[in-house]
Amino acid sequence: MSALDTPTVAADAPAEIVDATVPVTVAEETYRRRRLGVGFWLAVAWLVAIVLAAALADLLPLKDPNQTFSGASRSGPSAAHWFGADNIGKDVFSRSIYGARRSLTVAFLSTAIGVVIGAVLGLISGYYRRGVDLATSALFNVILSIPPLVLLLTLIAFLAPPGKASPTTQTAWVIVGLAILVIPSVARVTRAQTMVWSDRDFVLASRTLGAHNKRIILREILPNVIPAIVSFALIGLAALMLAEAALAFFGVGDVTGVSWGLMIQNGRSQLDQAPHMVIFPALFMSLTIFSLNFVGDGLRSRSEVKEGGI
Repeated sequence: MSALDTPTVAADAPAEIVDATVPVTVAEETYRRRRLGVGFWLAVAWLVAIVLAAALADLLPLKDPNQTFSGASRSGPSAAHWFGADNIGKDVFSRSIYGARRSLTVAFLSTAIGVVIGAVLGLISGYYRRGVDLATSALFNVILSIPPLVLLLTLIAFLAPPGKASPTTQTAWVIVGLAILVIPSVARVTRAQTMVWSDRDFVLASRTLGAHNKRIILREILPNVIPAIVSFALIGLAALMLAEAALAFFGVGDVTGVSWGLMIQNGRSQLDQAPHMVIFPALFMSLTIFSLNFVGDGLRSRSEVKEGGI
């Protein structure tokens, strides 16, 4: 090959040209894959903002979400009511912020309970295997074979029937029902990760040195499984938020409070006259669910890179 055929790169060439002509090292490729990007941080910013707004709603200069403003019925967005008012004159913006509190709380508590129980069962099943694995897998298959909505409606109908149980009791059973939906999926993810890590050299070395199974699970395997659990929990949180909204839409749970699902349910009959009653709470919920999925996918890809580099 002559000197004229040899590719050269100018010192002031753009990054795109340099990357196209200079071989990319393994370290550079790993950095590109692990870089989270602007979209990830925008999603994180939205989640932080909506969580803080919901938690500090009582301290923010918001209108009373249950106050009825005379003459504002079905009015559109304005300086007085940023998101307009609903069919009886309640401020939609204030109710959207307060609605985030209940939707996030129910989804978070359900996810936390389901993740803890599912992670414990998955660790035990993936580490001990054999009979324990067969028993837990059979249980998970039974739960997963039941349609989620049917399971939730049946559970609440028997344990907290509407009209008989208090709103607090109904909400508590909604949380329990949603947690049950999370357990099998989290347990399966944890079980698969546990099986992978339990065959690694450092785990085998711990067994050889006489470490107890409890110590191996807690000190050697669990720290390496946590990234996958956290990323899956964020995606599960988004799914449970949507499930909670669906239950509220069907009138299941506490129908006296404020939540995104209830706002959508109350506004569906007013779509022709006041579409903003549905658009804004639905937009809040969609952005939150999208952000949770986006952050969860980003953390999952990042944890997969870490695992592949070990």
